[in-house]
Amino acid sequence: MNQKRIGDFIAALRKDKGVTQQELGNSLGVTNKTVSRWETGKYMPDIAIIPDLCNFFGISINEFICGGRVEEDVFRKQADMNILDILTQDKKLRRQKQYSEMLGGAGTGLILSVLYNPDRVETTVVAGIGLLMIVIGWYLRAKIDKSTVQLKR
Repeated sequence: MNQKRIGDFIAALRKDKGVTQQELGNSLGVTNKTVSRWETGKYMPDIAIIPDLCNFFGISINEFICGGRVEEDVFRKQADMNILDILTQDKKLRRQKQYSEMLGGAGTGLILSVLYNPDRVETTVVAGIGLLMIVIGWYLRAKIDKSTVQLKR
């Protein structure tokens, strides 16, 4: 899904229908700033709002995901491509989540192992590596959460 293309599509549909961002927001229960963020491609509409948004504009969810009108003869092919794209994004996010959890767990294990031998010089290095692994895991998880939130909005 291309957030920028979807945002441009929402803006074009809204202008074609002759409604303001405020009017669209009121009909969907969101603010005009939220509509503006959708139209600039900064955020995606929440999954719960997408059907209402599509009904408001008289488009299919497939057209929404494509970010444009889809001709009848390519509709099925485009729907299949959209599903594959979403599944690919989901697989990538799951893999990144596994890496972040592995790093956090391994880092925690290293730090806990240091507690049993606190008098050795090597333990400081091991504790530092463990802490670094935990921080990298947190960073990856924050990136995952940010991309997940953007997909939802």
